[in-house]
Amino acid sequence: MSQWREDTTQRFLALRRALHRPGPERDALLLLLKAAVATVLAWQFAVRVLHSPVPFYAPMAALLVVDRTMVRSLSASAQRIAAVVLGLGVAWVVANLLGVTWWTMFAVILVALVIGRWSRLGDHGIQVPAMVLLSLITAKGTDEQFTYLTIVETVAGGVIGVATNAVVFAPLHLTKPRQRVVALARQVRDLLAQMAEGLRGEWDAATARGWYRDGTDMVERAPLVLDDIRTGRESTRFNLRQNLRPADVDWQGYERTVTTLRRALWQVTGIGRTLVDAADGAEHHPAPSATFLARFADALAAMSVAVSQLGRHDDAATRKFDDSVATALTVLTDLREEVRRTPLDDPDEWPVYGSLISDSLRAVRELEAARESAVVPTDSGPLRLPPNRSSAWARMRRLRGRRVATRRTDVGEEPARRG
Repeated sequence: MSQWREDTTQRFLALRRALHRPGPERDALLLLLKAAVATVLAWQFAVRVLHSPVPFYAPMAALLVVDRTMVRSLSASAQRIAAVVLGLGVAWVVANLLGVTWWTMFAVILVALVIGRWSRLGDHGIQVPAMVLLSLITAKGTDEQFTYLTIVETVAGGVIGVATNAVVFAPLHLTKPRQRVVALARQVRDLLAQMAEGLRGEWDAATARGWYRDGTDMVERAPLVLDDIRTGRESTRFNLRQNLRPADVDWQGYERTVTTLRRALWQVTGIGRTLVDAADGAEHHPAPSATFLARFADALAAMSVAVSQLGRHDDAATRKFDDSVATALTVLTDLREEVRRTPLDDPDEWPVYGSLISDSLRAVRELEAARESAVVPTDSGPLRLPPNRSSAWARMRRLRGRRVATRRTDVGEEPARRG
């Protein structure tokens, strides 16, 4: 009962968020509404225009092709239509040539199952054997009117679903990927800052294990952020809203940022793992000296600053990024030289020092390599271009200008000249 109440509360809160502000919840709600609208329109089309005795295939096709982006909607529509046509075509050919018997049923279903596994059909591949079975059982596979009407209904439903998805609140997913890129960069920055602060004071195996766990979680979430970026980019294709008012978004720069942060996090988790082993004394890994850790913390703090400026290309941010990268490299290079020259009382300390320095240098190099190509969304940057910079709006203004000039010429006025 408590679980049911919790689920109900979560759904109610999600609905409130959808109604009050843009975000994933509103996108999901609009998608559900569009699917319902497309289903009803396709059903009415099948009843009133096609006069279908069983208006099932059109609304089903419309329901299944409404997706998060126009690209996916078009792809789903094409896949479903292809699957239905293939299934009905196989059933019709076999039934007309060989008849419907147990062994033809076995053979045609086997062929349909093989065709249904074709990767180009995606999730709609299951429709191939389903349509074969439906055609053979209900229409003996030879009813041309059933075959024709089913294909026409499916095509009509797919077209209605795609058109509804394009016209009714065309999906344009821009906010979520921007937010997640910013959030990932902030989390990496905070983790490095926490590690630097912790190594300057009291830390133990539990603390280091927390750093390692946090870094690992971020690495695992990075592919989800990349998926959101790809969805956002995909949502701008074949989108009427994008054509009218293009979005000023550097998707490639966002991908570069997330990829760079993920690679840097691989090294940061390596640092965390080394510190865990050193604190536990596992595998004879002694803890580094307090002096070394204090200077090593300076390098981590500089890396944190570099991450905070990664992907920002104004002069102040670029200068701050370059200075912090230079500081981190200087500290780590000096530490590497000191460890190389200084004899250690315990030979087992060498792997610990070497691992910490090597992992940190790799992380800095990853950040440095992405200096020009990484992009992080800014709160002050415009998400949308003004209408007069849109190609569609520009064409409309040029057309309006021509009409005004024509009217002035007709009444004897000289068109205004551009200075």
